[in-house]
Amino acid sequence: MPKAVQYKPNSVIYFAGDMDERVFLLQKGRIALTSTDIETNKQVTEYIKEGEFFGVKSALGRFPREESVMVITDAMVLSFSSAEFEAFVQPNTRIVMKMLKVFSNQLRHIHRQIESLLHSHEETNPDDGMFSVASSFYNSQQYRAASEVAIRYLKLFPTGKHVQEMKQIAQNTLRSDHDFGDHPGTDEMPSSGPAQRTGKAPAGIDPNLALTLAEGLAGQQKWDEAYKQYHSIIEAGSSPVLGKAYVGAGRSLFEMDEYVRCAQILTSYISLEPKSLQMGEVLMYLGLAYGKMDQNDKAKAFLSKAMTMAGPLLVPTIKQHLAEIGG
Repeated sequence: MPKAVQYKPNSVIYFAGDMDERVFLLQKGRIALTSTDIETNKQVTEYIKEGEFFGVKSALGRFPREESVMVITDAMVLSFSSAEFEAFVQPNTRIVMKMLKVFSNQLRHIHRQIESLLHSHEETNPDDGMFSVASSFYNSQQYRAASEVAIRYLKLFPTGKHVQEMKQIAQNTLRSDHDFGDHPGTDEMPSSGPAQRTGKAPAGIDPNLALTLAEGLAGQQKWDEAYKQYHSIIEAGSSPVLGKAYVGAGRSLFEMDEYVRCAQILTSYISLEPKSLQMGEVLMYLGLAYGKMDQNDKAKAFLSKAMTMAGPLLVPTIKQHLAEIGG
């Protein structure tokens, strides 16, 4: 029998790259599904409606999750094992036909994206190409393959422009492809945020090195790549630079117009470290994100609170933002 699981806001049901044979049905609440567009390599956010299944393809196909699922409001979810799901849908032809229609539309969309990529006239030099391959492997948690590409790159391009990033990838301890992390039981409550997945990031990561790389990428306004580096620090768990990583991740998401995810990750950090020295910046970006979501009351509240907790260098910036929203 499927099990009912209650999730709280900012919980993560599963992450992209996880191996999990469960299928879920949203009974009540609001959930966001985030994935990477194969054509633009940008994050795409969709919202799951009540009564919809999710996690079906990867569960039945037994391949890693292609998306991350985050809880926005209190939610009730039914969790099926693969066998339970198959037994449930077999007599329900209407559900089967609806899912086939959805899958067919997704396949057509993917086909169009692949066709666009195949017919693209944009040229990629070997330096950038190898970096893109290593990054793709790394971000999908295939660390062994990522490290092998990085080591090969360092031999071929010892003075290449991606040397520092490739060194970071190569230095991480190799993990087997099937080691994607543990999963909570269907009758257990999930963690409240990414930081609680300690030990699930690649072993041996140097948070200080990752932070330096992330801030360099942020300085070049490469927000997507910067976010990935900041998030690797968050996944590694407790460290002296964890607060800076959360602020950087929140800022990166804000700059990428990912305001919901920005609010989610910063809210989870407030729960984790309510007395953080970075709280002024955290509250500022929370306020800015809510402002972009047209929730001005929340935006003013967070920015006003940020004023009382921020350092003197940040106060003028917060005042300016408050003035812009009429605070």
